[in-house]
Amino acid sequence: MMKAFQRAIRRAGLEAEYSQGFNPQMQMIFGAPLSLGFTSEAEYADFSFVKEYEPKYIIEKLNEVLPDGLKILDAGERKTNKNIMADIMYAEYEFEISSVIGIDIAEKLMAEENVFVDKFRKGRKKTVDVRPLIHFVEYKDGKLKVLVSAGNVVNLNPRLLVDAIKLNLDISAEAKSFNRTAQFVNREGQMVSPLETLALETK
Repeated sequence: MMKAFQRAIRRAGLEAEYSQGFNPQMQMIFGAPLSLGFTSEAEYADFSFVKEYEPKYIIEKLNEVLPDGLKILDAGERKTNKNIMADIMYAEYEFEISSVIGIDIAEKLMAEENVFVDKFRKGRKKTVDVRPLIHFVEYKDGKLKVLVSAGNVVNLNPRLLVDAIKLNLDISAEAKSFNRTAQFVNREGQMVSPLETLALETK
């Protein structure tokens, strides 16, 4: 993904800022990483340029040269101290799920005081409570929409959430077609889009 944008920026003739050092790298940072096999319609990235460009100009120039399937939808000038990866706090996902308890799966999940699941890292198993990381759940037409914590400090992968559902509510539950539909930052206690004025300008 980074190489695709590096090439697009060069082809578009935009003057990117580079890191200093023996092997200079184009300055760009993407938001919360997207898991392998997931689709998304809500990705964010920071790009640094040595010249000042109007956001609309950047959108136009990049969309002229980006490969099929990649498109800039919106842009803004960030005046915050955090980069986008450190700024993202929440993510919304939607995915298909089969469950014997059906529509009650959302209500039961939100009603649970604790939702434990085994998490494996570097060959070690750790049982964690992911309930504090689940902020909203909705079930409709065989799909589950969830709002969960995301980012560098705390992050709940939807696949791990499905494991938690199987362990705590319905052992038969199976999920597929994971799609990230939104990402949010926290500003003054509010959950807002990274491209809202409050998110762009609040330091």
